[in-house]
Amino acid sequence: MNKRKALTLLLSLAILLSLALPAATARADDGGIGEDNGDINEVGTEIDGLILNKTAVYNEQTGRYTITLEAYATGASTFITQDIPTDFILVIDQSGSMEFPIGGYTYTAYQEDSGWFDSRNYYNEEYYPLRHNGGSENLWYKLNDNEYVAVSVEQEMKYSPISGWNNWEYYENQNSLYCLANGEYKRVNVTSSWGNYEYYVDGSKIGSGEYSRNEPTFDNGYAPLYQSVKKYTYSYTLNGATTVIEESLGDGSSPNTQFYRRGYSSSAGGTRLNALKAAVTNFSNTVAAKTVGVDGVAGTSDDVNHRIAVVGYASRYDSEWKNTEVFVGANQYNYNTDASQYYGSAFQDMRTSTGKANITASIGAFDAEGSTYTNYGLEMANGILNANPVPNGETRNRVIVLFTDGYPGKNADDFNSAAANAALEQATIAKNNGVSLYSVGIFPGADATTAGNYNGSNTDAANCFMQQVSSNNGTPQSPSYYLSASDAGTLNSIFHQISQQIQTGGSNTELSGSAVVKDIISPYFKLPEGADANSITLETYRYNGPGAAQEWTKNADAMGAKATVAGKEVSVTGFDFAKYWCGTEENAQGGTNFRGNKLVIRFDVTPEPGFLGGNDVPTNNTSAGIYKEGETTPSKTFPLPLVNVPIKDVTVTAKDKNVYLKGEVTADQLKDGAEISVGNVTLDLTKENYGLESWQTEYVDITVTVKDKDNNVISDKLEDLKEDTTYTVEVTASPKTVGTSTAEKGAAATAKTGVNDPAANIYVFKPELTYKDSEAYYGDNAPTDYIGNLVSEVWKHGDTIANPGTMIGAAPELTKEYTPEAGKISTDNKINTKQDIGVDVTVKINNEDVTGHVKFEHTNCTGKTCNLPEGKKFLIHVKTCTLTITKTGGTDNESYVFDVYKDGIKYSEVAIWGNSSQVIYELPVGTYTIEENTGWSWRYTPSYSGAVTLDAQTHDGTITCTNDHGDNYKWLNGFSTIVRNILDFTSTPATDTTGNN
Repeated sequence: MNKRKALTLLLSLAILLSLALPAATARADDGGIGEDNGDINEVGTEIDGLILNKTAVYNEQTGRYTITLEAYATGASTFITQDIPTDFILVIDQSGSMEFPIGGYTYTAYQEDSGWFDSRNYYNEEYYPLRHNGGSENLWYKLNDNEYVAVSVEQEMKYSPISGWNNWEYYENQNSLYCLANGEYKRVNVTSSWGNYEYYVDGSKIGSGEYSRNEPTFDNGYAPLYQSVKKYTYSYTLNGATTVIEESLGDGSSPNTQFYRRGYSSSAGGTRLNALKAAVTNFSNTVAAKTVGVDGVAGTSDDVNHRIAVVGYASRYDSEWKNTEVFVGANQYNYNTDASQYYGSAFQDMRTSTGKANITASIGAFDAEGSTYTNYGLEMANGILNANPVPNGETRNRVIVLFTDGYPGKNADDFNSAAANAALEQATIAKNNGVSLYSVGIFPGADATTAGNYNGSNTDAANCFMQQVSSNNGTPQSPSYYLSASDAGTLNSIFHQISQQIQTGGSNTELSGSAVVKDIISPYFKLPEGADANSITLETYRYNGPGAAQEWTKNADAMGAKATVAGKEVSVTGFDFAKYWCGTEENAQGGTNFRGNKLVIRFDVTPEPGFLGGNDVPTNNTSAGIYKEGETTPSKTFPLPLVNVPIKDVTVTAKDKNVYLKGEVTADQLKDGAEISVGNVTLDLTKENYGLESWQTEYVDITVTVKDKDNNVISDKLEDLKEDTTYTVEVTASPKTVGTSTAEKGAAATAKTGVNDPAANIYVFKPELTYKDSEAYYGDNAPTDYIGNLVSEVWKHGDTIANPGTMIGAAPELTKEYTPEAGKISTDNKINTKQDIGVDVTVKINNEDVTGHVKFEHTNCTGKTCNLPEGKKFLIHVKTCTLTITKTGGTDNESYVFDVYKDGIKYSEVAIWGNSSQVIYELPVGTYTIEENTGWSWRYTPSYSGAVTLDAQTHDGTITCTNDHGDNYKWLNGFSTIVRNILDFTSTPATDTTGNN
């Protein structure tokens, strides 16, 4: 608990004469700590008679950092702990979910059925993969009815000499048959053929024999042979001491001890409420036991006034406050009515029978109904502290324990930010007033090892809340103020751990061989792959006094020190600091002797594979130090040496991008999809902190810059793109500090920049418009809408058609303007030509002419080739109409003349010989009539079949003129009989090349 724990440590120095303290930067021989070899910049502290030094030295050849710790006591160090009176406020969740099961572990004996009503223990070879020291970690030993311990299994090959075996016995057991050759055990193979046996090692024959029942003969140096057997040693470690359970020989043998497998059951362990009651009961009993003082007798002058107060919280329903109250005994005082009136009497003195009885009664009154408004519980806790201030001159430790089985808010499975923020405000008030605040969570997904994330799931947000509301202040620690449990046993252990924040009353605890020296490696480093306890170098050095030629002399052994490794924690026990304190003492002759020894611990660390590097990086966290047995807070802490960790090379590969003509692409879109790595660590530019955890980038700044083809920075976007271009993404990883660590700890990290090479492309997709021809009739209205001529509109880059899934933005809308050939359409929009009309197309985007960026294709009419005039995109094929004029009722050999009228206006003349027809071609659309020239055929009275309208639907028509001649069947002069004229008007009609027939 560091400062908040406020434990008074009184250092008693048993010094016979004046003490000469060793220097903080002592020199040593044989590479010992402090060796003046110019490569160590030590950081050391002297606290209450303990000297703690730590160094980190960079090895360029291996890329590792050698961590060296030294620790020793100055003087006969005996730490006398005087209890500090402690106030505990238990803030208890009383929501409805407390009636749910808490879950727990079940233990089942390992047995295998081998027949009817028969079973056996597992064999050694079956137990070995289940061990905790490298196996699947599910092998347990039962100490008593309620306690199981993890079992480790060591496997060792043993060799026993064979005597008296015959050939058959050797042959049958050859899988475990060995000989000893040149100090090495080697496998022996046996062959059998027609009663002859031969023995081989590495393909060389070493002996032979005849008949099964006879003994073989072996070459010199190969007898006797040995049979191998594996020895299995089962053991467990408890409180730092290792106990051997049993030793068993042979793979196929079973140990006599019954072992167990462990499983978790969400329905085991009873209700959360009952588990909490049991844990708090044990907690209060422990606190009460610690009130008796040094003499262990209650009611004497050295008793310590430890107190407990209890508040519960649940929810508010309008004007009713459910289970949100202050407890005084079994009485509950509601938050909304009278709770504040009892703040001053909420603490119960655990020295008294009344105080203990009241806490027991309060525990019995715990309930489960309502929601989980944590803020009301913490608000009441602050009210109790304010109503019971610490008197001037008195030292008193103050602790709040916040317990919850759900997320803050109305629903246990729905995180409520408003309720959480209100609770954090109350927690901040308490912590600012020197209160240590523990949070205990048993909700599903509670995990005290994670920092959580308010932007994640409800469970992530709840873990983040529990870290921040506690004295961890948002950062997971070891030991931690946020504690999580998934079963009743762990919950009980948590409350027991919190109760141990009171030191055992008045007992003398020396910093002896039971003390633990821990180095807790920071998140940025780890032990090398495969490192274990054997990788930790332990040395001790004898103190020779200041100014000696050799101030420290290396000893032959570690003087009982032993190392263990658990994850990032290196622990050393067995070195008795009190026994080996360093200083002077009077000898029998009245002189002064120098005495004592120091412990040196040395091991390598490497940067975590995901760490990006930087300058002035700590190698351990603030909890590295010396711990008394059973304590979770160090008595002394090691300093924090800083090192420089090189930043690896940055590599960048940007992705090609696709945009539409006149489109735009932002800098963020250009970054998207870029493959970026710093060393082997991949960055994701689309995610917060590039998809990395905060520790990975804590000592570097990442900058990402996008540049165009001319190397100009694209701060916003590229727009109005009409042609392909290129771009690059530049990523720089820079150390946040210049780097003050010495070169021996690694040269200062410098910025590393990566630029994708070659540059990535931005492909501009352009429209391809395909048109077909259309038809119109001579004299008809010209088309005003050419939509039907557009066959297809396709966006392409070269031959590649745009895929919307790979394009940035949407295809722009094209405005198309059509211009027919000049002079072929009159001002009144009539087609005034019989020739095809070419049409040009102008394409615009947002009123900007982009025709030059458009590709045009033309589809020929079926069965023919349509020749486009230069610059035209498609044709209007002009068609004409046909009128047939038929004459009946006249004289066959007489000529008749007709006037042809179009829309009431004379359009042409036509002559017909006799009773026949004449066809007029290439007529424009319109309504046609005819009149017979009676001046030429005066003897006849004409009648007509009616007008004919020629258009796109009816482009061929016929008008019939029927004559009635009466009695005038003569030539036109009326005097002569009709004789045929030389001219033949039935021949092919002439064509009017002027355009008028």
